[in-house]
Amino acid sequence: MKNIILAAVIIFALTTTSQETFSQKRDHRNGKEFRMEQMEKLNLTVEQKSKLESLRHNHEVALIKLNADLDLKELEMKKLKSNESISRIEMINLTKEISLIKNEIALARTNHQMDVYDNLDENQRKIWMDIQKRMGDKKSKMKEKVNHRIHERRE
Repeated sequence: MKNIILAAVIIFALTTTSQETFSQKRDHRNGKEFRMEQMEKLNLTVEQKSKLESLRHNHEVALIKLNADLDLKELEMKKLKSNESISRIEMINLTKEISLIKNEIALARTNHQMDVYDNLDENQRKIWMDIQKRMGDKKSKMKEKVNHRIHERRE
């Protein structure tokens, strides 16, 4: 009996410590700190900083409105799906409306990025493009990981 308890304790200790040992270290900086670090790399003038802050504020306001609209439409979709009889036309119309809002969000994000780009000089644009490239690589790697996990769960 003692041997079984000892073996269980050893196995438990190994599994809990190995998870800590082999887990990936994450950078827990928040978005604002990361953004400020990137801004420092660009060596922005005071005028550029104020212009970019204004652009960011306007972009955040627009995104809040668009995301609120998206949440409402998704809630409508959830309500529609909970009904006993579902109308094809209503489902299609809601799906189109949700897609339109998602497209508006994507366009707002792209327009904001281009507004930022337009306010930079040539050297800053090179640095900014390098930052965007690295961020794009990280995003695609994250998507690959998520897709891989989804496929693993399905199998």
